[in-house]
Amino acid sequence: MKKHTRFLETIPSLLLFFLFSACMLATLLAGAKVYQGVSAVLDEQYSTTTCINYLSAKVRHYDQQGGIGLTKIGDKNSMALYESYDGEEFVTYVYEFDGYLMELFCSVEGEFLPEDGQQIMPIDILEVTMENNLLSIYCKRMEEEASTVLALHSKGKEAVS
Repeated sequence: MKKHTRFLETIPSLLLFFLFSACMLATLLAGAKVYQGVSAVLDEQYSTTTCINYLSAKVRHYDQQGGIGLTKIGDKNSMALYESYDGEEFVTYVYEFDGYLMELFCSVEGEFLPEDGQQIMPIDILEVTMENNLLSIYCKRMEEEASTVLALHSKGKEAVS
């Protein structure tokens, strides 16, 4: 009879253990689902906010007299960031091509094709405009959008066609 009694005494402990295990598993699964949702939103926002931050940093670096201008690459406006090394003029073009934010560093006189640039990050739309020393940047990737307006401390270059 003692064996039967001990078995009956262990049943509540086993039930409590299985209940605890089931609750812990349910909590882990719920947490994983929340993490997946947050991760998906952050992945969507990554391209647009990173694009804006990247371009803002570039503008701050080149914000000097004649350091920033707009130019056309294909039918789209792009940023042209000018600098000189050892008396030679160079330009960094930042533009959108084939679903990517692209960057190309070359001599001012250099010829290039849009696909020659380095892919920075995926982006669907990049729009850059400048008016009265205000540089407007708009980025879109999938359904996420981001934009900023930067006040240039110096006068930018005239638009190049």
